[in-house]
Amino acid sequence: MSYTLVEPCSGSAAFTLHLLGATRSILPYQGSKWRFRRGLQERAEALGFRGCPTRVVLTDPGPWGRTLGVILEPTSRAALIARLQALADEDARTVFERLQGATTATDDVGFASEFLFLQRLSFSGKAVGTREGCWVSPGFNTSSAYGLAATDRFGKVNPMVPSLIKVLESYHSRLAPVTADVQCIPAAAPTALDGPTLVYLDPPYIGSTAYPDGQMDRNAVVALAEAWAGLGAAVMISEQHGLPLLFWQRERLSRGRDDTSPFRGKQQEWLTFTPAR
Repeated sequence: MSYTLVEPCSGSAAFTLHLLGATRSILPYQGSKWRFRRGLQERAEALGFRGCPTRVVLTDPGPWGRTLGVILEPTSRAALIARLQALADEDARTVFERLQGATTATDDVGFASEFLFLQRLSFSGKAVGTREGCWVSPGFNTSSAYGLAATDRFGKVNPMVPSLIKVLESYHSRLAPVTADVQCIPAAAPTALDGPTLVYLDPPYIGSTAYPDGQMDRNAVVALAEAWAGLGAAVMISEQHGLPLLFWQRERLSRGRDDTSPFRGKQQEWLTFTPAR
């Protein structure tokens, strides 16, 4: 089936990358839906959207809005890997201290390499952002930067930037070719559809760790979802509870967690969805 996949609040675009063939997420990231990817795919297929999208439209007001376009285009992805390798060849803390608070690179490949380096070394995948054109990181994770030796309880942890590079290298053979429209802008109301369209809306969750570059309240989420559905798109919304949209359906993907892991969300995970009209 030929269709367009739209992620108006794309973040790291875990769902898109999964549908395109990725077997590993780019990196750990707060709010990532990588662990729900199969449940999301099952619902998409039940709505009539099977296989890889032929076109993806991704928008995000934060660094992902510039980075994903670089990752999805093979030539720029190769240049990105080379830039990341150059950073990995230096001492990780030296690079971090040079980038943190510094003006972001002006070119997209340079910007993406700086962002991914900082994000991969962020504590628990917390979001790296920008302020007045400068990088703002939540901190430097020493174990992610340099790795850890094996102990009686845990295996060896390798440095994470080389691991990130391997993930990106795997995308050369894994990702299906796709026409990608990626923009660094907030989610905006649609004006028209270009053929069959599936919209996956994954807004910031109420009560969760805030993103540094953009928020969206529930009224805005509902208005955006209804605007897409009104044009005839199938729409799926991820939230920590089902949204009370009239005539829409709801299903729970996860009951949430009660452990102490800082790496995985503890909220329940719900989908609110409606078929194409």
